[in-house]
Amino acid sequence: MTELSPKTMHKRDLGCSGLYRISKVLITSASLEIKLANVINTLPALLPMRRGAIVVVGAEGEPETTATFGVEPPSSGARHIAAKAAIDRIVAKGAPLVVPDTCKSELFQDELQSIVSGTGQVTFIGVPMKADQETLGTLWIDRAKDGAATRTQFEEEVRFLSMVANLAARAVRLDGHESRDSRPIGEEGDRKIGAGDKELPEPTRQRPTRIDWIVGESPALRQVVESVKVVAQTNSAVLLRGESGTGKEFFAKAIHELSPRGKKPFVKLNCAALSAGVLESELFGHEKGAFTGAISQRAGRFELADGGTLLLDEIGEISPAFQAKLLRVLQEGELERVGGTKTLKVDVRLICATNKDLETAVAEGEFRADLYYRINVVPLFLPPLRERNGDIPRLAKVFLDRFNRENNRNLEFTPAALEILSRCKFPGNVRELENCVRRTATLARSATIVPSDFSCQNDQCFSSMLGKCAERPLGTRSLNGLTMSKSLPVESPVGLGYPNGHGLAVAPHLSDRELLISAMEKAGWVQAKAARILGLTPRQVGYALRRHRIQVKKI
Repeated sequence: MTELSPKTMHKRDLGCSGLYRISKVLITSASLEIKLANVINTLPALLPMRRGAIVVVGAEGEPETTATFGVEPPSSGARHIAAKAAIDRIVAKGAPLVVPDTCKSELFQDELQSIVSGTGQVTFIGVPMKADQETLGTLWIDRAKDGAATRTQFEEEVRFLSMVANLAARAVRLDGHESRDSRPIGEEGDRKIGAGDKELPEPTRQRPTRIDWIVGESPALRQVVESVKVVAQTNSAVLLRGESGTGKEFFAKAIHELSPRGKKPFVKLNCAALSAGVLESELFGHEKGAFTGAISQRAGRFELADGGTLLLDEIGEISPAFQAKLLRVLQEGELERVGGTKTLKVDVRLICATNKDLETAVAEGEFRADLYYRINVVPLFLPPLRERNGDIPRLAKVFLDRFNRENNRNLEFTPAALEILSRCKFPGNVRELENCVRRTATLARSATIVPSDFSCQNDQCFSSMLGKCAERPLGTRSLNGLTMSKSLPVESPVGLGYPNGHGLAVAPHLSDRELLISAMEKAGWVQAKAARILGLTPRQVGYALRRHRIQVKKI
């Protein structure tokens, strides 16, 4: 077994045409996996080889992406990495490795039979994939041992393979930066090496110490940010609570970026936007032919987030039936794709977000108590904008700067304009503030935004309009967006009965759900009759029943 230093490599190039072919493969617009597969499949035309592989290691030192040529998967179906001991050796030392005869090397004892099967003795050549002095993985090939091969020939091939490996490493590094949006170059993950190996003096990953995408200095916000920094260092499930528009997704991203999983994927999904069937496919994936339209196998969000973090927004909106399926995955850490039978293990840090009162939902049987306890390990309550004293001007300036960059403008607020914004309550929180800034900047008559530019100064404040709608007479009460008849009479606080044989008297203390149930009970659970009582159409009543998850009783 001979380890070669780059300083001893022969200066002769194996072939400029070969490097040109590899470069053409790597500059295509294909995914990283396809690029690496094309590289390893190009090498047999340039070198004598029997098998080969490109293995990219992750933050924990385990193979993350693998492209192979001639490597047969094990019959058991279990994950198997060929030449793993040699790969660990190359990654740990960061130097090329040549084994003229694998039969005589302890690195290949575990797979000796598969290596020599049908070929006799085998020669192994492996080189590290390096970018900015960091080893990202390994490129290796093997072939039937050639007794006439000389050290000079080995050095020549190692030199060529090293150049190919470093080109591939650059492609891996570039793909990593693109997939992490605008993360600064240099924030790469800590890499662990196998037990017994020596740790190399390579640059360690510098986790971000500031959360630049969360703006504000108010005590309420700083308290949450400090909690985020503590929570991020563990793998505990987090439940982000707060009103709509308080920035739950940004805090979830902060927890991920500050955690040891920061280099791994951050995957997010809005549960309220999908039906139960589509949600199951999105989270667990599906096999080809599992349902109409499933033309190929697809990995779910849990698989995509393996090793990283999964954000489930609007967790309170998932159906009770799907809650049971989700609970199993969270408890066991394993799942099956839709239409599949193979059990997949996943390692995911879960962050959930909701603005719903989950405690009330549990009490009413709308949300499973066991799932509630599973996701509510570390609750974080995000403050509404009205409690973040002094943050509104800072946020307004950030949103205006963003608008200026996107539209090639040079607008700015006057102090009086910022004072107007500071006095607003913004029930829609940060999301509403951003809309207000964009709307005002779009309609501004000059480069300086003054108080008269705001819609609220012209009796057109959208928050005020929403407030007036909420305070309108009970006779025009809305049932989850469905406006009830203005002719509904108002009676005693008991609120039940048939005035003149029509309509349902509405008690002020009844919730929409209770009102709907009362109407259905009075109508003998006939939707058409309940619709007449409420002054709605049967279709609207059906929608409201599904919205509140009320099971229609059979009388």
